[in-house]
Amino acid sequence: MELLEMMMRRRSIRKYQSTKVEREKLNKIQTAGLYAPNPGGRQGARIIMLDDAALIDRIGVVNADCENRNWDRGVSAEQPSIIDDRTIRSGFYSCPALGIVFVPEAACRTVNGIGSAFVCAENMVLEAYELGVASCIVGRAEATFIHPKMRTLIRQWGLEGYEPVVFICLGYVDGPYPEVKPREPGRALFAGGA
Repeated sequence: MELLEMMMRRRSIRKYQSTKVEREKLNKIQTAGLYAPNPGGRQGARIIMLDDAALIDRIGVVNADCENRNWDRGVSAEQPSIIDDRTIRSGFYSCPALGIVFVPEAACRTVNGIGSAFVCAENMVLEAYELGVASCIVGRAEATFIHPKMRTLIRQWGLEGYEPVVFICLGYVDGPYPEVKPREPGRALFAGGA
């Protein structure tokens, strides 16, 4: 499949089967993140992959509690988010695997550091899609890991001096894969000479 077609077809999935994602697929998804563009070629991002459902759920509950669920509009009726359905208790939607992108603490306070983490996440979700693994990028990582119990995990993982920026939920879609939604008109602009 052509890259642009993959980008157009990939959807954010929030309904997952409990089936574990194979380790070789998780390794490829992680590698895709490591090869993302990075500021100054510093390769500062660190990516941890989790496949312990209980640990993912524990972090996900803290993550959901960090969200203001009073948005003025919903996210998706087909793949409801924690904004759409307040009974969803985990911000990770019971995904069986989770990637977390960290950047050095100093970089976390810069646009380049945050941007590089999200570029890693984008590479990861595209590789996941190619491998038949569903995904969803979730924010609130820094807010999630403010809690003392969560800070303990950072120490356990040997990531002192790094801050979490973004999560990538991974798993196999439960139900039909969502169709491509039309794009809002007027978003693509071109400026320049002829």
